[in-house]
Amino acid sequence: MQNILVAGGMGFIGSNFILMLLETDAEARIANLDQLTYAGNPQNLTAVEDNPR
Repeated sequence: MQNILVAGGMGFIGSNFILMLLETDAEARIANLDQLTYAGNPQNLTAVEDNPR
């Protein structure tokens, strides 16, 4: 099992990176760290917010 920290995961690139990881790496546990500035949008990850990984 791999632990992955994504900095800026609420932005455009970070959120798409998280979605790609969830689709391609079934073993990865993902932590998202974001300061939620002007570029961060929590709605980018609403589809996967209940995912336990």
